[in-house]
Amino acid sequence: MNRTVLDLAIGEEAIVKDFKEASVACKLLTIGIVPQTRISLIRKAPFGGAVCLKLGRTFVAVRNAEAKAIILE
Repeated sequence: MNRTVLDLAIGEEAIVKDFKEASVACKLLTIGIVPQTRISLIRKAPFGGAVCLKLGRTFVAVRNAEAKAIILE
């Protein structure tokens, strides 16, 4: 089973390996989430909302549906 961003604990880091869905991958690539990028989970919104991710010095928020499409090493 592949780990996704939603499997990370707050503050935990991982490396992006791939994406589950090509349709979501296009959006994630556009905002800078690319394979071999170090990513960390900063915050989860309550009630299944968005998650805040840190990529280098950049912070981005993505929906849970997009976050679970990010496969980690």
